[in-house]
Amino acid sequence: MGESKRRKQILGDTYGQTSFILIKGERQFEEHFQTFCQAWEQKLKEISGSSESGAELSEAEIQEKDQTFQTWLTQYLQDYRPQDRERLTGGLLDFLYGEMEKLEEEEDPEKLQQKVSNWVLEALTLFTLLKPHLTVEQQQDYAHPLLELYEIMLNEVKDEMPAEQKEEAQESLAEMFGVCLDIPAIEE
Repeated sequence: MGESKRRKQILGDTYGQTSFILIKGERQFEEHFQTFCQAWEQKLKEISGSSESGAELSEAEIQEKDQTFQTWLTQYLQDYRPQDRERLTGGLLDFLYGEMEKLEEEEDPEKLQQKVSNWVLEALTLFTLLKPHLTVEQQQDYAHPLLELYEIMLNEVKDEMPAEQKEEAQESLAEMFGVCLDIPAIEE
């Protein structure tokens, strides 16, 4: 048996395949991040455009679209080194979390409440999509502010809602924040 065949037998299916994309420097990372964001948006448009406008999706259709997107995301990220995957996925969440800080500038309480509600839905959706691709440490870091918001919203429900509506509202909040609730707390 020749040296090449022996090496192929030892290394298996990965023999001869190219290695991970190597990102060198901050400028090159920014280029990859921009490409990733554009591909992300394009894939979301493609997936959401495949359903009829205005038609409500069944649970099975939602799961199918989610699985399609997860498959695409996994395939997209697999070419990157683990630390670069972490930076790419974290970059999306960092941008969204940066938007939360801008909300603090809103002075109108009604507008603020609406903007915070929209932000929470966006953050939970994005966190849900990215969670399988985040490290345990990243999951804890990004879940922490969401869990704090969950506690604030839960306390508001307990303090301000009539007794007959509290249980339903608490269950709704727990379901909405469920993706974060199974993450162990950050040890301080």
